[in-house]
Amino acid sequence: MRGRFVKKTLVGLAVAFCASSVHAYSDASLASSGGMSVFDRSYEAGQAQSVTGVVRYQRTEPAPAAVIDLSMDIPVVSVEETETEKRYRQTLAELEENQKQLEQARAEAQRIVESAHAEVLASADAKVRILEDQRARIQDQLAEAEKQAARIQEALSLNEAAMAEARQLETTGSMEVARIKQESEQILMMAESSAVAIESAARQRVLLERVDPTVVLNEPVQAEYHAATLEEIAAGLMPEGWRVQVEFHARPDLAERRYQFISTDPRDLALRKLTSSVRDAKVRFAYFWDLTDSAGNPAPMLLITDRAN
Repeated sequence: MRGRFVKKTLVGLAVAFCASSVHAYSDASLASSGGMSVFDRSYEAGQAQSVTGVVRYQRTEPAPAAVIDLSMDIPVVSVEETETEKRYRQTLAELEENQKQLEQARAEAQRIVESAHAEVLASADAKVRILEDQRARIQDQLAEAEKQAARIQEALSLNEAAMAEARQLETTGSMEVARIKQESEQILMMAESSAVAIESAARQRVLLERVDPTVVLNEPVQAEYHAATLEEIAAGLMPEGWRVQVEFHARPDLAERRYQFISTDPRDLALRKLTSSVRDAKVRFAYFWDLTDSAGNPAPMLLITDRAN
């Protein structure tokens, strides 16, 4: 009985002591000036702090273990990581990295599949277009072949009709056929004779035109030379069958000099412009109409020279 009384007394004292300690750290106690240091009171009063003045220190009484120190704003907890937790954390990091790699691989595979699908579709579309073009060409060729077949059939029909008519003519009289053959040979001979006469007349006309001053002098020319000698340009200006000869005695270098010459004038005027283009020498030209070759055919000649006469 006595022991219970002593125990109750000790418990009562402990509770009273704790209550007094809690009162010491209450908000009212902390708000009073008695619970502040010299620096805190100076700060609250708006005065400048001086580290050289007299400082009154207040000793802090030790508190029982049951009292919580509310002056610490942020508690610091230090827990040492175990090896199992470290491996678990590493495993989670590896799983997260593997998940990222898996997502990247899945995205790359999706891209490859989509690209391959697009290529397959493009190739298929191109193949379909090629086949459609081939089909259209084949249909065009088939239509053309049908037209040709129709024309061939028509030609065969006409040929058969002609053969039937020829057989009928043969049966009706071979003498008529012989007469027609003879007349055809006569017409052919007359045509050959006419062709020979026309050819002779044309040759004679060409020969006459070569030495006809009206034709030679007034016929327009088509000349365009960019680096040619006087002899080359004159040969191109003269009609077919004319010879061109150059003789430069005072200035032999004129035979090798090259000129640029363009003209659509009559032939005689074009030759005058050609010879007058030589500024540093007096160049003349002359026509020789009556010259002939060894066979007696007309062979006119154009002479270009620097002689006075």
